[in-house]
Amino acid sequence: MSPRVCPSCGARYSYELERCTFCDTELVDTESESGVVLAVTEVSVPSVGHEDTPYWCALLETNDGGTLIVKLGRSVLVGQHVTVGVPDEAERIVVGVLGTGLMGKGLVELLLSCGYDVVWVARSQASMDTAREKLTERLSRVMDEGELLERYRRLNAGIDMSALRRCDLVIEAIVEELEAKKSWLRTAEKAMRSDAVLATNTSGLPLDELACVLERPERFGCLHFFNPATRMRLVEVSVPDTTSAATLERLEAFSRALGKVPVTVSSRPAFVVNRVLMPLINEAVRSLEEKAAPAEQIDEAIRLGLNHPMGPLELADLIGIDVIVDIMDNLVSRTQDANYAPRPMLRQMVEQGHLGRKTRRGFYDYSAPRA
Repeated sequence: MSPRVCPSCGARYSYELERCTFCDTELVDTESESGVVLAVTEVSVPSVGHEDTPYWCALLETNDGGTLIVKLGRSVLVGQHVTVGVPDEAERIVVGVLGTGLMGKGLVELLLSCGYDVVWVARSQASMDTAREKLTERLSRVMDEGELLERYRRLNAGIDMSALRRCDLVIEAIVEELEAKKSWLRTAEKAMRSDAVLATNTSGLPLDELACVLERPERFGCLHFFNPATRMRLVEVSVPDTTSAATLERLEAFSRALGKVPVTVSSRPAFVVNRVLMPLINEAVRSLEEKAAPAEQIDEAIRLGLNHPMGPLELADLIGIDVIVDIMDNLVSRTQDANYAPRPMLRQMVEQGHLGRKTRRGFYDYSAPRA
């Protein structure tokens, strides 16, 4: 919705509100505005049976010297320039997302929250219907009805790859399997314009092997977002040797436009974060196997002892135990280092279907609210 201003004291708001919280005067609509973030607070909306949905309340100094209170569906930093409504970057670019899994939904949520036009492609209509229902549930918890309708006017969701012709950038976020990604990337590239950029969200599959199936490898790279995409600020940007300097620059600029911090890393196995994280998770699982402590106490020890916001077992549940095992197996295969091999308990959990939050059972039970 358009920002609203108090005609009495001049306070401005960018969310559904009828009267000023300072002087109780009725608010009036204004044109969209932009400004620099003076202060920001993250707020989480708790819900029984669902993960918390974050949003950010920011105080802006507007271009005319006034102030504006805004509610955002994405993280921002003090000093960052923010446009209320649709950012200039979003007006100029259409972004495609391939896949309806955890990261696919997260990326679409992030892009719509930032005001981008989005083309969302799924393998089947059934998976798209399910994913869209979950997306609506999340967005409706931080947006009013008018905002939600405006965002959905910017969304083209379906199973037709030819819709990618509109896109300036396409991000592949399907299952973390090499052959599946090759197939989807090859098909997507054929549907895209020759001047568009294609990116993968892989957490560490070999980029040179993905690039070799493409006709335009110079326009291909990796944007490794972290879950949840709306909250995590890091994007690992990586490219194979065939990628042009202009494509790398576009990938970095796009990450910054989303309010993320791009860190460019070499295309070594698992990049940087997962290369460091997987041994930590493995050792936490080893401690659990050896009954050093229950899962809750292992996580609490790591949170407090290393000042981490989340323990390694809880984080594994969030990522997905099957994804963890795939990353570890990939690391062993590509580095020949058996230290990355997943612990027996991880493989057993995958066999049992206890994959973490997405199956409501992992190291923790998510079928009921945790104390």
